[in-house]
Amino acid sequence: MKLVSIPANPVPDHVVTGSIETSDGVNLRYARWEPPPGRKGTVVVLQGRAEFIEKYFETVRDLRARGFAVATFDWRGQGLSDRALSDRHKGYVRNFSDYGTDLEAIMEQVVLPDCPPPIFALGHSMGGSIAIRACYDGSRWFERLVVTAPMIGLPHGGLTRMAGPLARFLRLLGRGGGSVLLLAGFGMRRLTRGGNGPAA
Repeated sequence: MKLVSIPANPVPDHVVTGSIETSDGVNLRYARWEPPPGRKGTVVVLQGRAEFIEKYFETVRDLRARGFAVATFDWRGQGLSDRALSDRHKGYVRNFSDYGTDLEAIMEQVVLPDCPPPIFALGHSMGGSIAIRACYDGSRWFERLVVTAPMIGLPHGGLTRMAGPLARFLRLLGRGGGSVLLLAGFGMRRLTRGGNGPAA
């Protein structure tokens, strides 16, 4: 699967692209970038709703300049991954948990076998919510997790049912369960082992 390159937004160098199939038969487009010299590990970029790989080229360049390999992908119903509807302008999932299936497939088929540890996650909006949910459900892929404007508090539909457990999980992190940096609006907050407080 190719990436779309335009003069104003070229594909960062040293990329490997392809597609994988999830356990429920959905094809996902992915891209990963080799680590630069002096590698520090891998950052898995988890995009927000209606986003796609090409939107994060600048982020990829910035992370690689700081010594990280990068892996990212299009969620089902987004970018050039499979879509459940014939109208490609509409994204759709039967259940929000389908995104967890996507993340598991990418981790098992791309990140863990082909990307250098330690593994970090950078999740924006919906991607942040999915990453937090994976940790809440017991996945231990990530050494650290940074989420920007995580989608955890919308008041309608299935997200209401999801927000309660996620909010409880975030509170538990502050009592010794791990490390998450939350960026919401213009403020920052870190929840780590031993208590919570302003991010350094």
